[in-house]
Amino acid sequence: MLDIPFTKVLLALLVIVGWAVAGMLVRFFGLLKEEWDGKLLRLVIWCFYPCLILRNVMENQAIAEQPSLLVQVLLFGFAALALGQVVASITARWVPFANRRQRNTFIFTTGIFNYGYFAFPIAESLFKEDTFGILLIFVVGVEAAIWSVGVLFLTAGSEKLALKRLLNPPVLAVILAVTLNWSGAAANLPEQTSSLIGGIGKLAIPFGLILIGATLFDNLKALDLRKHLRLVGVACLTRQFLLPLFFILAAVKLPMPLELKAVLVVEAAMPCGIFPIVIAKHYNGSPNTALQIILSTTFLSGLMIPIWVLAGVYFADLQPLLNIAKP
Repeated sequence: MLDIPFTKVLLALLVIVGWAVAGMLVRFFGLLKEEWDGKLLRLVIWCFYPCLILRNVMENQAIAEQPSLLVQVLLFGFAALALGQVVASITARWVPFANRRQRNTFIFTTGIFNYGYFAFPIAESLFKEDTFGILLIFVVGVEAAIWSVGVLFLTAGSEKLALKRLLNPPVLAVILAVTLNWSGAAANLPEQTSSLIGGIGKLAIPFGLILIGATLFDNLKALDLRKHLRLVGVACLTRQFLLPLFFILAAVKLPMPLELKAVLVVEAAMPCGIFPIVIAKHYNGSPNTALQIILSTTFLSGLMIPIWVLAGVYFADLQPLLNIAKP
Protein backbone atom coordinates (compact mmCIF):
# COMPACT_ATOMS: atom_id res chain seq x y z
CA MET A 1 0.00 0.00 0.00
CA LEU A 2 1.38 3.44 -0.94
CA ASP A 3 2.33 5.63 2.00
CA ILE A 4 1.23 9.08 0.86
CA PRO A 5 1.41 11.61 3.72
CA PHE A 6 -2.01 13.20 3.28
CA THR A 7 -1.64 15.03 6.59
CA LYS A 8 1.55 16.73 5.35
CA VAL A 9 -0.30 18.19 2.37
CA LEU A 10 -3.04 19.49 4.65
CA LEU A 11 -0.53 20.94 7.11
CA ALA A 12 1.32 22.69 4.29
CA LEU A 13 -2.00 24.05 3.05
CA LEU A 14 -2.75 25.30 6.56
CA VAL A 15 0.62 27.09 6.59
CA ILE A 16 -0.33 28.87 3.36
CA VAL A 17 -3.79 29.78 4.60
CA GLY A 18 -2.52 30.74 8.05
CA TRP A 19 0.08 33.24 6.87
CA ALA A 20 -2.29 34.64 4.23
CA VAL A 21 -4.99 35.13 6.88
CA ALA A 22 -2.36 36.80 9.07
CA GLY A 23 -1.74 39.20 6.20
CA MET A 24 -5.45 39.96 5.98
CA LEU A 25 -5.64 40.58 9.72
CA VAL A 26 -2.65 42.91 9.92
CA ARG A 27 -4.14 44.90 7.04
CA PHE A 28 -7.58 44.97 8.71
CA PHE A 29 -6.16 46.25 12.00
CA GLY A 30 -3.92 48.77 10.25
CA LEU A 31 -0.68 47.12 11.37
CA LEU A 32 0.53 46.82 7.76
CA LYS A 33 -0.37 49.93 5.81
CA GLU A 34 -0.73 49.73 2.04
CA GLU A 35 2.02 52.28 1.47
CA TRP A 36 4.46 49.96 3.28
CA ASP A 37 3.87 47.09 0.85
CA GLY A 38 6.47 48.26 -1.66
CA LYS A 39 9.24 48.45 0.94
CA LEU A 40 8.37 45.06 2.39
CA LEU A 41 8.20 43.54 -1.09
CA ARG A 42 11.67 44.90 -1.90
CA LEU A 43 12.99 43.42 1.35
CA VAL A 44 11.58 40.03 0.39
CA ILE A 45 12.87 40.15 -3.21
CA TRP A 46 16.27 41.69 -2.48
CA CYS A 47 17.13 39.91 0.79
CA PHE A 48 14.92 37.08 2.05
CA TYR A 49 14.25 35.33 -1.28
CA PRO A 50 17.90 35.39 -2.50
CA CYS A 51 19.02 33.92 0.84
CA LEU A 52 16.38 31.19 0.49
CA ILE A 53 17.78 30.36 -2.96
CA LEU A 54 21.40 30.41 -1.79
CA ARG A 55 20.75 28.09 1.14
CA ASN A 56 18.88 25.50 -0.90
CA VAL A 57 20.81 25.56 -4.18
CA MET A 58 24.47 26.03 -3.23
CA GLU A 59 24.61 22.60 -1.51
CA ASN A 60 22.07 20.83 -3.73
CA GLN A 61 23.41 17.35 -4.51
CA ALA A 62 21.21 16.82 -7.57
CA ILE A 63 22.70 19.89 -9.29
CA ALA A 64 26.23 18.97 -8.17
CA GLU A 65 25.99 15.43 -9.56
CA GLN A 66 24.12 16.36 -12.78
CA PRO A 67 25.25 19.79 -14.09
CA SER A 68 23.05 19.39 -17.17
CA LEU A 69 20.05 19.27 -14.83
CA LEU A 70 20.31 23.05 -14.40
CA VAL A 71 19.50 23.72 -18.06
CA GLN A 72 16.76 21.08 -18.06
CA VAL A 73 15.05 22.60 -15.02
CA LEU A 74 15.22 26.13 -16.44
CA LEU A 75 13.76 24.97 -19.77
CA PHE A 76 10.92 23.12 -18.06
CA GLY A 77 10.12 26.20 -15.98
CA PHE A 78 10.01 28.32 -19.13
CA ALA A 79 7.94 25.73 -21.00
CA ALA A 80 5.44 25.34 -18.14
CA LEU A 81 4.61 29.04 -18.17
CA ALA A 82 4.53 29.19 -21.98
CA LEU A 83 2.15 26.19 -22.05
CA GLY A 84 -0.17 28.02 -19.67
CA GLN A 85 -0.28 31.03 -21.96
CA VAL A 86 -1.04 28.91 -25.04
CA VAL A 87 -3.77 26.86 -23.36
CA ALA A 88 -5.35 30.01 -21.89
CA SER A 89 -5.35 31.65 -25.34
CA ILE A 90 -7.38 28.68 -26.62
CA THR A 91 -9.92 28.59 -23.76
CA ALA A 92 -10.29 32.39 -23.99
CA ARG A 93 -12.47 31.74 -27.04
CA TRP A 94 -15.18 30.49 -24.68
CA VAL A 95 -15.50 33.86 -22.92
CA PRO A 96 -17.32 36.90 -24.40
CA PHE A 97 -14.91 39.74 -23.60
CA ALA A 98 -15.87 43.39 -23.78
CA ASN A 99 -12.54 44.35 -25.35
CA ARG A 100 -9.07 43.08 -26.26
CA ARG A 101 -7.57 44.33 -22.99
CA GLN A 102 -9.79 41.95 -21.03
CA ARG A 103 -8.98 39.05 -23.33
CA ASN A 104 -5.22 39.59 -23.16
CA THR A 105 -5.34 39.94 -19.38
CA PHE A 106 -7.37 36.74 -19.10
CA ILE A 107 -4.74 34.83 -21.08
CA PHE A 108 -1.83 36.34 -19.17
CA THR A 109 -3.33 35.84 -15.69
CA THR A 110 -4.82 32.39 -16.21
CA GLY A 111 -1.57 31.16 -17.75
CA ILE A 112 0.53 32.11 -14.69
CA PHE A 113 0.47 29.77 -11.71
CA ASN A 114 1.46 30.80 -8.18
CA TYR A 115 4.92 29.32 -8.69
CA GLY A 116 6.50 30.65 -5.49
CA TYR A 117 4.99 31.33 -2.13
CA PHE A 118 2.09 28.88 -2.44
CA ALA A 119 4.32 26.16 -3.87
CA PHE A 120 7.22 26.57 -1.41
CA PRO A 121 5.49 25.24 1.77
CA ILE A 122 4.06 22.26 -0.14
CA ALA A 123 7.42 21.25 -1.63
CA GLU A 124 9.37 21.90 1.56
CA SER A 125 7.11 19.83 3.80
CA LEU A 126 6.26 17.00 1.41
CA PHE A 127 9.54 16.25 -0.39
CA LYS A 128 13.20 15.90 0.48
CA GLU A 129 15.59 18.86 0.50
CA ASP A 130 16.98 18.55 -3.06
CA THR A 131 13.48 18.91 -4.52
CA PHE A 132 13.08 22.33 -2.94
CA GLY A 133 16.37 23.47 -4.48
CA ILE A 134 15.21 22.29 -7.90
CA LEU A 135 11.96 24.21 -7.41
CA LEU A 136 13.87 27.45 -6.79
CA ILE A 137 15.76 27.03 -10.07
CA PHE A 138 12.51 26.10 -11.87
CA VAL A 139 11.07 29.43 -10.71
CA VAL A 140 13.83 31.32 -12.54
CA GLY A 141 12.76 29.68 -15.81
CA VAL A 142 9.16 30.64 -15.07
CA GLU A 143 10.09 34.27 -14.47
CA ALA A 144 12.05 34.38 -17.72
CA ALA A 145 8.91 33.22 -19.54
CA ILE A 146 6.69 35.77 -17.76
CA TRP A 147 8.81 38.70 -18.94
CA SER A 148 9.08 37.38 -22.49
CA VAL A 149 6.24 35.09 -23.62
CA GLY A 150 3.81 36.35 -20.97
CA VAL A 151 4.30 40.03 -21.78
CA LEU A 152 3.88 39.27 -25.49
CA PHE A 153 0.47 37.68 -24.82
CA LEU A 154 -0.56 40.50 -22.46
CA THR A 155 0.31 43.25 -24.94
CA ALA A 156 -0.46 41.27 -28.13
CA GLY A 157 3.12 41.84 -29.23
CA SER A 158 2.94 45.64 -29.02
CA GLU A 159 5.62 45.91 -26.29
CA LYS A 160 9.30 45.10 -26.43
CA LEU A 161 10.51 42.14 -24.39
CA ALA A 162 11.40 43.19 -20.85
CA LEU A 163 14.81 41.53 -21.00
CA LYS A 164 16.35 43.79 -18.37
CA ARG A 165 13.89 42.37 -15.83
CA LEU A 166 15.48 38.94 -16.28
CA LEU A 167 18.50 40.13 -14.28
CA ASN A 168 16.76 40.42 -10.92
CA PRO A 169 17.97 39.43 -7.41
CA PRO A 170 16.58 35.85 -7.52
CA VAL A 171 18.27 35.19 -10.87
CA LEU A 172 21.56 36.58 -9.59
CA ALA A 173 21.18 34.46 -6.45
CA VAL A 174 20.77 31.32 -8.57
CA ILE A 175 23.90 32.19 -10.57
CA LEU A 176 25.89 32.71 -7.36
CA ALA A 177 24.48 29.57 -5.72
CA VAL A 178 25.26 27.38 -8.73
CA THR A 179 28.79 28.83 -8.88
CA LEU A 180 29.33 28.00 -5.21
CA ASN A 181 27.87 24.54 -5.80
CA TRP A 182 29.95 23.55 -8.81
CA SER A 183 33.19 25.08 -7.49
CA GLY A 184 32.86 23.29 -4.16
CA ALA A 185 33.15 26.62 -2.34
CA ALA A 186 29.78 26.12 -0.62
CA ALA A 187 31.22 23.27 1.46
CA ASN A 188 33.99 25.58 2.72
CA LEU A 189 31.74 28.38 3.94
CA PRO A 190 31.83 28.92 7.72
CA GLU A 191 28.97 27.18 9.47
CA GLN A 192 27.86 30.51 10.99
CA THR A 193 27.57 32.03 7.51
CA SER A 194 25.45 29.14 6.20
CA SER A 195 23.24 29.30 9.29
CA LEU A 196 22.77 33.06 8.89
CA ILE A 197 21.84 32.70 5.21
CA GLY A 198 19.43 29.90 6.08
CA GLY A 199 17.84 31.87 8.91
CA ILE A 200 17.24 34.92 6.73
CA GLY A 201 15.92 32.73 3.91
CA LYS A 202 13.29 31.22 6.19
CA LEU A 203 11.64 34.64 6.42
CA ALA A 204 10.83 34.68 2.69
CA ILE A 205 7.81 32.37 2.83
CA PRO A 206 5.93 33.92 5.78
CA PHE A 207 6.53 37.52 4.67
CA GLY A 208 5.65 36.69 1.06
CA LEU A 209 2.38 35.06 2.14
CA ILE A 210 1.56 37.96 4.47
CA LEU A 211 1.88 40.34 1.51
CA ILE A 212 -0.35 38.06 -0.57
CA GLY A 213 -2.96 38.00 2.19
CA ALA A 214 -2.89 41.79 2.53
CA THR A 215 -3.27 42.18 -1.24
CA LEU A 216 -6.23 39.80 -1.30
CA PHE A 217 -7.88 41.69 1.55
CA ASP A 218 -7.49 45.00 -0.30
CA ASN A 219 -9.29 43.61 -3.33
CA LEU A 220 -12.01 41.41 -1.80
CA LYS A 221 -14.63 44.16 -2.09
CA ALA A 222 -14.11 44.21 -5.87
CA LEU A 223 -14.92 40.49 -6.20
CA ASP A 224 -18.19 40.07 -8.13
CA LEU A 225 -18.55 36.46 -9.26
CA ARG A 226 -22.10 36.89 -10.55
CA LYS A 227 -21.03 39.58 -13.00
CA HIS A 228 -17.97 37.61 -14.16
CA LEU A 229 -19.32 34.06 -13.80
CA ARG A 230 -18.41 32.88 -17.31
CA LEU A 231 -14.92 34.38 -17.13
CA VAL A 232 -14.26 32.92 -13.67
CA GLY A 233 -15.61 29.50 -14.64
CA VAL A 234 -13.42 29.19 -17.72
CA ALA A 235 -10.38 30.47 -15.81
CA CYS A 236 -10.89 27.88 -13.05
CA LEU A 237 -11.42 25.12 -15.61
CA THR A 238 -8.22 26.10 -17.40
CA ARG A 239 -5.98 26.78 -14.42
CA GLN A 240 -7.11 24.06 -12.03
CA PHE A 241 -8.34 21.26 -14.27
CA LEU A 242 -6.85 21.33 -17.78
CA LEU A 243 -3.34 22.61 -17.01
CA PRO A 244 -2.82 20.31 -14.00
CA LEU A 245 -3.60 17.36 -16.27
CA PHE A 246 -0.89 18.49 -18.71
CA PHE A 247 1.65 19.03 -15.93
CA ILE A 248 1.05 15.66 -14.29
CA LEU A 249 0.98 13.88 -17.65
CA ALA A 250 4.39 15.41 -18.39
CA ALA A 251 5.68 14.25 -14.99
CA VAL A 252 4.45 10.73 -15.67
CA LYS A 253 5.49 10.33 -19.32
CA LEU A 254 8.57 12.48 -19.93
CA PRO A 255 12.08 11.32 -18.98
CA MET A 256 13.37 13.56 -16.18
CA PRO A 257 14.80 13.24 -12.65
CA LEU A 258 12.33 12.50 -9.87
CA GLU A 259 13.02 15.89 -8.26
CA LEU A 260 11.82 17.68 -11.39
CA LYS A 261 8.76 15.43 -11.59
CA ALA A 262 7.95 16.42 -8.02
CA VAL A 263 8.25 20.12 -8.90
CA LEU A 264 5.84 19.71 -11.82
CA VAL A 265 3.35 17.94 -9.55
CA VAL A 266 3.51 20.73 -6.96
CA GLU A 267 3.14 23.45 -9.59
CA ALA A 268 0.25 21.60 -11.23
CA ALA A 269 -1.83 22.17 -8.11
CA MET A 270 -1.25 25.91 -7.85
CA PRO A 271 -3.86 28.65 -8.40
CA CYS A 272 -3.12 31.76 -10.46
CA GLY A 273 -0.34 34.00 -9.20
CA ILE A 274 -0.94 37.36 -7.51
CA PHE A 275 1.69 39.37 -9.36
CA PRO A 276 -0.24 39.56 -12.69
CA ILE A 277 -2.39 42.32 -11.16
CA VAL A 278 0.67 44.55 -10.89
CA ILE A 279 1.95 43.67 -14.36
CA ALA A 280 -1.49 44.15 -15.91
CA LYS A 281 -1.62 47.69 -14.48
CA HIS A 282 1.84 48.46 -15.82
CA TYR A 283 1.08 47.26 -19.37
CA ASN A 284 -2.41 48.83 -19.62
CA GLY A 285 -4.24 45.56 -19.13
CA SER A 286 -7.42 45.01 -17.12
CA PRO A 287 -6.56 44.70 -13.40
CA ASN A 288 -10.19 43.95 -12.51
CA THR A 289 -10.20 40.97 -14.89
CA ALA A 290 -6.97 39.71 -13.30
CA LEU A 291 -8.48 40.20 -9.85
CA GLN A 292 -11.59 38.09 -10.51
CA ILE A 293 -9.45 35.24 -11.85
CA ILE A 294 -6.86 35.36 -9.08
CA LEU A 295 -9.33 35.48 -6.20
CA SER A 296 -11.58 32.73 -7.57
CA THR A 297 -8.74 30.29 -8.36
CA THR A 298 -7.08 31.04 -5.01
CA PHE A 299 -10.21 30.17 -3.05
CA LEU A 300 -10.80 27.03 -5.14
CA SER A 301 -7.19 25.94 -4.57
CA GLY A 302 -8.02 25.04 -0.97
CA LEU A 303 -9.86 22.04 -2.40
CA MET A 304 -7.75 21.36 -5.48
CA ILE A 305 -4.21 21.48 -4.05
CA PRO A 306 -4.54 18.25 -1.99
CA ILE A 307 -6.29 16.45 -4.84
CA TRP A 308 -3.70 17.25 -7.52
CA VAL A 309 -0.65 16.82 -5.30
CA LEU A 310 -1.73 13.41 -4.06
CA ALA A 311 -2.74 12.32 -7.56
CA GLY A 312 0.64 13.44 -8.89
CA VAL A 313 2.59 11.64 -6.18
CA TYR A 314 0.68 8.45 -6.94
CA PHE A 315 0.82 8.46 -10.75
CA ALA A 316 4.38 9.83 -11.07
CA ASP A 317 5.71 7.32 -8.49
CA LEU A 318 7.25 9.96 -6.26
CA GLN A 319 7.20 7.89 -3.07
CA PRO A 320 11.05 7.70 -2.88
CA LEU A 321 11.19 11.50 -2.53
CA LEU A 322 8.58 11.83 0.19
CA ASN A 323 9.55 13.13 3.61
CA ILE A 324 7.90 10.17 5.31
CA ALA A 325 10.26 10.11 8.24
CA LYS A 326 10.14 13.85 8.85
CA PRO A 327 7.77 14.74 11.67
